[in-house]
Amino acid sequence: MIERLQEPVAFFLLIMSIILITPLLSERIRLPGMIGIILGGMLIGPHGFHLIEAGDRIEFLATIGLVYLMFSAGLEVDVKQFIRVRSRALVFGLITFSLPQLMGMGLGFLLGLDWLGMILLGSAFASHTLLAFPILTRLGMTRNEAVAVTAGATVLTDIGAFIVLAVVLGARSGGLSFGYFAQLLALLILFTLVVIFGLPRLGKFFFQRLSGRAVEFQFVIVILFLAALTAELIGVHEVVGAFLAGLAINATLPRHSPVTGHVLFIGESFFIPIFLLYSGMITDPLSFLKNPQTMLIALGVTIVAYVSKFAAAWITGRIYKYTKAEFWTVFGLSHAQAAVTIPTLIIGLETGLFSTDLFNAAILMILLTSITSPLLVQRFALGLQTGSGNDKPLPLFGRILVPVTEPRTQENLVALAALLARSSEGKVMAVSVAEDTHTRENSFLAHRELLEHIPEILNDPDVEIELIPRMAGSHAEGILHTAAERGASLIVMGWRGKARQSRSVLGAVLDEVIWGSDTPVLVGRLPLPLNGMQRVVFVLPSRIIPPVVLRRMLETNLAIAKSLNVPLHILADASYMQSVEALLAASGHDLPVMVEQLKGQLRPKEMEQAGEQDLYVVPGFGSRQVFMSSVGHLPERMAAAFEGNLAILHFDK
Repeated sequence: MIERLQEPVAFFLLIMSIILITPLLSERIRLPGMIGIILGGMLIGPHGFHLIEAGDRIEFLATIGLVYLMFSAGLEVDVKQFIRVRSRALVFGLITFSLPQLMGMGLGFLLGLDWLGMILLGSAFASHTLLAFPILTRLGMTRNEAVAVTAGATVLTDIGAFIVLAVVLGARSGGLSFGYFAQLLALLILFTLVVIFGLPRLGKFFFQRLSGRAVEFQFVIVILFLAALTAELIGVHEVVGAFLAGLAINATLPRHSPVTGHVLFIGESFFIPIFLLYSGMITDPLSFLKNPQTMLIALGVTIVAYVSKFAAAWITGRIYKYTKAEFWTVFGLSHAQAAVTIPTLIIGLETGLFSTDLFNAAILMILLTSITSPLLVQRFALGLQTGSGNDKPLPLFGRILVPVTEPRTQENLVALAALLARSSEGKVMAVSVAEDTHTRENSFLAHRELLEHIPEILNDPDVEIELIPRMAGSHAEGILHTAAERGASLIVMGWRGKARQSRSVLGAVLDEVIWGSDTPVLVGRLPLPLNGMQRVVFVLPSRIIPPVVLRRMLETNLAIAKSLNVPLHILADASYMQSVEALLAASGHDLPVMVEQLKGQLRPKEMEQAGEQDLYVVPGFGSRQVFMSSVGHLPERMAAAFEGNLAILHFDK
């Protein structure tokens, strides 16, 4: 051990260098980056070159990384996808959990573990990590049924593994009495219900009243570690609370929320790699040479990992008649062990349930499965048939033009455009129009500087943004010309809630843009943060739009609700009910949708109580005359009746 490397600056430099360099080297030979970090930990740890100790300092950071890892596992669980294929995912989930669990317990029996160690070892095999899923995303194969079933089964295997972990740790610390188990189970159920159902409500309440990236980020961090600490206090491991917190935040924030992006960025770029580094540091790779028994254990662990997952994939493939490519893809996806397995091994080692030899052998198994999983998926994924295609990007959100006048007062408008664009892998084009006057040079420079605040306000590097300063004779002219030149698919504009001039419908500029362009326009009055929304309410009064546009309106509202990660509530006149239900049934959507018949005329005053938690969407169609005859002044009356978020979605043809 080199003393200089124990000093804070040198210590931090070393671990950050390993975290930076080893994944790059690993990916150069087509292996997951996590493999490189674990191997790097082996090299610098006590069993390698002994550059640093696996002491309290790195153990503290690794514990935070473990919490982050489990939080990210909860965030990545696609509950809606699980619901869509729930029956088949349930079957595969039960098979791919129970077979490895039983075979792992059998191996534990042969190794002489006590019954708690046997159960915990079985749970280490029972879960799986979708390491190769990004390959399927890149190939556009995520809608294949076999892939969706495997991803859905991950929900069951992860939750099942955590339940086993909670029970084993509870029994380890509290004895084997029936009273203790009953108390632990009751506390665990109560804790789960509070986290899953209580935290989303608390989050919505918080986000409705406070906004700002820093405050939202700090709220998520506090919730994460509060859940982890509470789990520890009731007698289960903190990783259970972190996983449940991930599920809760998943249900609270939009799918592509910058807030979760920032939280995960810190975890994935620092804390989680340190946890993987620590896992490598406490692994002794030379134990396979020193102790032949370790090699035998490694052989047994590897056989159980591959055979149990292979058998589960084969049985499921036979039941549902999957093709050869689908079977091998399911096996490739489901046999990788990492996210839940590594924490289980660490906990088993710390509690004395697992020996050092077993831990070292299992780490070798993780390395092997992390290598073979991407290789198999890459080999067979091209032979998959894609699904129905209902998750294809909506062309409407491909190129969204947002006219900006004052970025800081239009933050929610720009944020909505960014969420919609990310949902369809599109881009946001922010335009600021300077009127062509005698001071045009200074005016143009001011508008260019104004646009530079947009990326700062969004603070989301994953959003593709194009900044367009524009000189034109009028604001409307600049918006229309930019939309035509840049091929905008949708224009998103802000609205005050009433027209400034008596002869205009929504306002002079809005009127000119809406009825001067063939591009669809979304007009929004958005005073409240989007993270606080609980529903999208699509309003369909009598004769407001012709049947020919109804399908496009429903598709767009479903996409808006999905981007915000909230249910869609449709208030429809009786004349639309049959068409709406038929279109929803044919869409194959996986979003919670409630259709309610609108009795009589819409009364804006009735929306006052729900105004703080709903985004109301009113459809519009056709020329100015058609709009006035069908929609009239309904948006203005709604805007005057409540202070919540309101949007008008207008299609010209």
